[in-house]
Amino acid sequence: MTTILYVEDHPPARLLMQAIVSDLLPHNLVWASTGAAARVQAVAYQPGLYIVDLDLPDTDGLTLARALRELHPAPVILVSAYAEAVKPEQFAGIVQAYLAKPLDPEYVAEVILHTLAGRK
Repeated sequence: MTTILYVEDHPPARLLMQAIVSDLLPHNLVWASTGAAARVQAVAYQPGLYIVDLDLPDTDGLTLARALRELHPAPVILVSAYAEAVKPEQFAGIVQAYLAKPLDPEYVAEVILHTLAGRK
């Protein structure tokens, strides 16, 4: 069972991701609501996957993704409600997949499984 660290500051989004992981995947989800808390969780849990919201209260998700991978290497899925603001070339080599909000539970589960398997 892989531990997934989800970094998201909106409680409804965290609840949805928890439901997706617990209902559709055989993995454990831990979360953080800020970049600072995510750094602590990354050291404590050494997750096999990071799912990071682009817009966080204390940092942007791309900067945080770089920092998390330095603390504990793992693939990253970036999530954002601002799909038009994200250009794939911005995160080449850092982020393995991108999810646009609102999230479709079955698609999210598929992307998580493919990312963990090393596919995009």
